[in-house]
Amino acid sequence: MKILHTSDWHLGHELYNYKRADEFEHFFSQLTDIVKREQPDAMLVSGDVFHSAVPSASAQTMYTEALLQIHEASPEMEMIITAGNHDSASRLEIDKSLWHHFRVHVIGMLDRTSEGVNYDSHIIRLKDKGYVAAVPHVFKQNFPGEGDAENRQRVFYQKLAERMAEVNTEELPMVLMAHVAVDEGNSSYEDVGGMEYFPYTILGEGYDYIALGHLHRPHKVPHGNPRIRYCGAPVAISFNEEYEHSVTLAELTHFEKPRLQVVPIHQLRPVRTIPIEPVEYEEALKILCSFPDDDTSYVCLNVKSDVGLPVDSNERALAVSKDKKCRFCKYKLTRERQIQNVQAPNSISVDEFISMQPEDIARRYLESEGYVDNVLADFLTMMKETTSLIREEKSR
Repeated sequence: MKILHTSDWHLGHELYNYKRADEFEHFFSQLTDIVKREQPDAMLVSGDVFHSAVPSASAQTMYTEALLQIHEASPEMEMIITAGNHDSASRLEIDKSLWHHFRVHVIGMLDRTSEGVNYDSHIIRLKDKGYVAAVPHVFKQNFPGEGDAENRQRVFYQKLAERMAEVNTEELPMVLMAHVAVDEGNSSYEDVGGMEYFPYTILGEGYDYIALGHLHRPHKVPHGNPRIRYCGAPVAISFNEEYEHSVTLAELTHFEKPRLQVVPIHQLRPVRTIPIEPVEYEEALKILCSFPDDDTSYVCLNVKSDVGLPVDSNERALAVSKDKKCRFCKYKLTRERQIQNVQAPNSISVDEFISMQPEDIARRYLESEGYVDNVLADFLTMMKETTSLIREEKSR
């Protein structure tokens, strides 16, 4: 069985207010060419089809036209699409019955019953080629069953794997697709930037390939394991994604190691942080001025400063780049205190964040940004005074 694994399209996404429809169309053109050339048995889209739970009409139109275009490129290919955490599960499923006519299976939410879950609804047979267990994004506390949330999640995947093995009497290749963040196999999850990581072992055993979505960098889990893979986002969504984007082709035989091919996706407008090391503000503007006129990249200027940026810093960068094809987006500002390894606010866990007072959060952020003590004190005083005024107004 040959599958094409993709995920995290994030249709409708805007980068610093720049519209990106042409970039997504550029991706779909490449995806259609890949399907036409490779003729896979199935294309799996492992969540986050849209960037918003309420996508624009233009984003939904693009989605519909893209699927029809891909279907025309390979009319016998099945498409299986699951909802991610950015998607509205119910909205994605609205027209699932119509999509069946084009061999598109849409799984937006768990098929719940009075006894738990109808696992058979999540197992899709691909003719005589293999089986795919399709799981949408589910927060751990929303898995059915009894006991604590983590145990319910583990039991769900275990029962799904057991049911898949029961159904697969022909011993065909078996695939699991899910939208979840898994780590290298630690015994407990951790919260990083609000994202919950779970040990990959919760996903169950017996699958020939596990097609994951949610994390945008393509990689295997655990490191080097070809059976469990994030294909990554095909289009960069932030400046943290300055790496090669791709989709994955997997050829599968039951009980054998999958044969993987990473297919790069050309970026119509790559994200670029320049220069690599931070420089003084005026030097950064000179570098932007000498940036190639025909380069279409989104640009972030890497600047170091102890006093912050001028109030007109954005206007000056936009003026410098106005006759270029690049799109200036923002500055990456490094302050002296950051260089001295002051703890950044995004290094705290969700539980710690919830337990902190607003003053503590503000203090940690301002310190990480390198504000001097008197500025920090003035800000905290202003915040306390404002809070007091609001409370007085509410008590009247």
